[in-house]
Amino acid sequence: MYAMENNHSILMKGKNYWKMGRAHRVSFLIDASEYFSAFVDAAMNARRSIYITGWDIDSRTELVRDGGDRDVPGRLGEFLNYISSKNPGLDIHILLWDYAMLYALEREPFPVWVFDWKTSKKIHFYQDNSLPLGAAHHQKIVVIDDRIAFVGGIDLTNRRWDVREHQPYDPRRIDPWGKEYPPFHDVQLLVDGEVASILGDLYRSRWHNATGRHLSKPDGVKADPWPERFHPDISEIDVAVSRTEPAYRGRPEVREVESLWMDAILSARKIIYIENPFFTSSKIAGAIAKRLQEKDGPEVVIITRKKSHGWLEEYTMDAIRSHLVERVRKLDTYGRFGFYYPEIPGREDSLIEVHSKVLIVDDTFLRIGSSNLANRSMGFDTECDLSMETTGHPQACRVCIDLRNRLLAEHLDSTAAHVGEMLEKTGSMIKAIDALNNAHRVLLPLGPSPVADNILAEPYLVDPERPIRAEKFVERFVGEENQSSGGKRLIGFVVLVLVMALFAVLWRWSPLSEYLNVSVIMQELKGLEDNPLAPVIILALYLLGGLVSFPILVLIVATSFIFEPFSAFALAMGGALLSGTMMFWLGFALGRKFVRAVAGKRINRISRTLAQEGLLTVVVLRIVPIAPYSIINLVAGASHIRFRDFFIGTIIGMLPGIFAITLFTESLKNFILEPSILNIAVLAGSVVLAAAILIWLVKTTRRISRKSAGGKSP
Repeated sequence: MYAMENNHSILMKGKNYWKMGRAHRVSFLIDASEYFSAFVDAAMNARRSIYITGWDIDSRTELVRDGGDRDVPGRLGEFLNYISSKNPGLDIHILLWDYAMLYALEREPFPVWVFDWKTSKKIHFYQDNSLPLGAAHHQKIVVIDDRIAFVGGIDLTNRRWDVREHQPYDPRRIDPWGKEYPPFHDVQLLVDGEVASILGDLYRSRWHNATGRHLSKPDGVKADPWPERFHPDISEIDVAVSRTEPAYRGRPEVREVESLWMDAILSARKIIYIENPFFTSSKIAGAIAKRLQEKDGPEVVIITRKKSHGWLEEYTMDAIRSHLVERVRKLDTYGRFGFYYPEIPGREDSLIEVHSKVLIVDDTFLRIGSSNLANRSMGFDTECDLSMETTGHPQACRVCIDLRNRLLAEHLDSTAAHVGEMLEKTGSMIKAIDALNNAHRVLLPLGPSPVADNILAEPYLVDPERPIRAEKFVERFVGEENQSSGGKRLIGFVVLVLVMALFAVLWRWSPLSEYLNVSVIMQELKGLEDNPLAPVIILALYLLGGLVSFPILVLIVATSFIFEPFSAFALAMGGALLSGTMMFWLGFALGRKFVRAVAGKRINRISRTLAQEGLLTVVVLRIVPIAPYSIINLVAGASHIRFRDFFIGTIIGMLPGIFAITLFTESLKNFILEPSILNIAVLAGSVVLAAAILIWLVKTTRRISRKSAGGKSP
């Protein structure tokens, strides 16, 4: 009763898929133990090329943990080096997302060193940051000789390996540090034929976007790299490739994945089965809610994880999910919505991590890929999904039914046959799940998140649908402090003046005056100003400070204390530009790989930010710096942004701040030396003027940005 005949095609080229190709063989690899084993077998058969891309790739990943071939290294990096040395004609290309620094502590340190410098010259590694600020490369693709390809939710990285039993404790389920990790469920698709070649084209396009270099298509390979131990589940079927790509550097936005999700949900007649770790897309939630309000609409079952593995995702993505689930449940007029997570009874400390991205509609449509049910996956991150329509293909239709039953059986410690029998008996997935829950494994309805109401649950920041321009980011998340009420600013100014007045009183009339004679200090500073070599010394200090990443603000303040306002302003501005220019060209000469070793995790965030709007973004970075001055300059040079944009942006961004600091410091000197009513008023006035300059600059930056965008919001 669950095999539904649907003559209307969901797949529409140019709308919800990019290209379609015939696969002679299709195999479903459930959980990473199967995927990693299949990858090893296929990679051993490679002749010309292996393409690997992922959200995370770790050379320390143990691919095979059940013995396997003892002559073959078990860890990914060593294994790739091994097969490269055995086959001189094989080139291996690896594209790793140049990840945000939020994930730096969870990732392998210095991947360039491990994959590029430490391995065979036939292994070509690149960290891909060809993305807007804050976006991620989330595709998980391996293509071998353009003959076979793996696509799904599994990265070749740590803490992914597991078997279908998902035991609370498995001695094989440990990370490189010897630590246990929870059970992990995921699904990967193995395909061959024309669709594998299409995925090869997708990879080559990404490689060119990231590196500027073209890869040659591995034509003429006759050997079959298909892993013999893995028999195909489906033969001779058309497979569609759908993508998400954000607009970037003239490349258009691609939202095929979003269209496919929406069209598939709209087409459902009886059943929608989903496995996904997230549920934060308001559009998808709205589409599901609309179908649930229909009297004869489909039953919807979503299997997810109870909570994310990190505090950040728990306080953001889980909190957003909780709100959306409750909204959908309120609109579930006929009780056809089931939102579950798997659990081992009595073992809440060993929750099963559901990481798969599966969609099965009416047993006639199947989609497996990398996209999450999150706004990011619909238009912000790069994604790749494969889908098939089984209408008119009896074998594929049976396999589609069997796959859904196998997945439910895995979560319920049952068998596919028993799940099928219970579905026939109850006529409902929700009722069948309730009946199949047992003492060994259960699927439980997801309740509200305990952290649902917190200030971090802001979709605009953590789960955006489109790239956020630097100016808009500052306006929304940084500018709020500058937009506080006049009363608050006045209170801040008063407090500042009172604190400074207190220091002046202590210096002049307390025992501190014996240890800190401000008048003597000022006289010494005056002596430095009169030294004819003082300007040269100051500029040399700015250059030296740039090399050792000494805080530029300290140098500017020190310059302002030593010299009179006009001279201080000229020297501070000249020193900042001289230091910035030196570090820019140093970064340009050393190149990105060397700069990565110096800048570390900062380089990822800075590079993406600098790439956004050229001159405007340099100005924004000077107003709201995200890293030390020297690091930004070094990375700017290594990122090869235009020097003109860098130099002019630095002048525009630094000039108001240096002017304000110079003015403020002169007022501060007069105030400390002579804390009179007049000097107190002058100091307060300089603080107000400095704040006014900053506010004016922020508003001007916004106005310029809007004008450059034609007055349209991004």
